[in-house]
Amino acid sequence: MGANATPVVTEAPNHILLTGQEYPPMASSRLPFGGWLTRVVTEAFKTAGVDAKVEFVPNNRAILGAMSGPYDGSFGWTHTMERDRKLLYSSMPIYTMRMVFFHRRGENYPWKTLEDVRDYRLGFTLGNYYSDELAALQAAKKLRIDETSNDLSNLRKLLVGRIDLFPMGEEEGRFMLKTNFSPEEQARITSQTMILRVVPLYLVIRRSHPHAQELVDKFDRGYKQLADSGQLAKLIEESRKAVLNTHP
Repeated sequence: MGANATPVVTEAPNHILLTGQEYPPMASSRLPFGGWLTRVVTEAFKTAGVDAKVEFVPNNRAILGAMSGPYDGSFGWTHTMERDRKLLYSSMPIYTMRMVFFHRRGENYPWKTLEDVRDYRLGFTLGNYYSDELAALQAAKKLRIDETSNDLSNLRKLLVGRIDLFPMGEEEGRFMLKTNFSPEEQARITSQTMILRVVPLYLVIRRSHPHAQELVDKFDRGYKQLADSGQLAKLIEESRKAVLNTHP
C-alpha cells in the first residue's frame, strides 16, 4: 500500500444467509413463518436493519455450513468446544429446550446417571449435541449408538424397535410425533419424565465472517428491542398459534 493510500473500510452487510434445521415447531420449512423461532430471529434482525434469509438444510449441514461457510450463521444451537472455536453466540439464549428420552410405551429404560444407558440402543442425529457426558461416553465407545441424518428417522427407528431411546426436545418430539405419525403409532411412543438436560439455544455467526461481531451486536439490539417493547412475546404467541392451527 502506498504512502497516500486510504484503507478501505467496509460496512456491515444489511443482509445475511442463515441455515435453519428441521426441528418443528421451533423451526421448519413446512411451517408458517418457518416455525416460531425462525420468525423471532428474522424479526430481531429486521428490527436492527438486517434482512436475514433462512435456508433449511439437514442438521449436520446446518451447523457445519454455519461454522465453515458458505453460510453466515444459524440459530437454535448450544455451546460446544468445537463450535465455540468457529462461532460467535448471541449474548442471551433465544430459547431454552427441555431434552428427554423418548421410548416405546410399555417398555422401561431406567437410569440414574448416563452411564446407566450404555446397554440400551440409542438413536443420535448427526450434527446434534446432546450433553457433555453423552459426548464423552460416545468418544470412549461406551454407548450403543445408531446415527442418522434427521430426527424423524430416529423416531421411526424407535417405533419399529431398531433403537430403544432417542433424546430430543420434549415439545419438539411430541409435535413431530403428532404431525408425522398415525394416532395408533403415536400411542406407541412416550417420553420419560426425567429431564436429560435443559439446553439453552443461541443465534450463532461464523467467526471468520468479516463483520461477525457487528452482526451479533445488531441481533442482540434487535432482540432486546423486541423484548422490551413486548413485541417478542406477541410474535411468539402469534407464531405458535399459526403453527398449531396448521396442525390441529
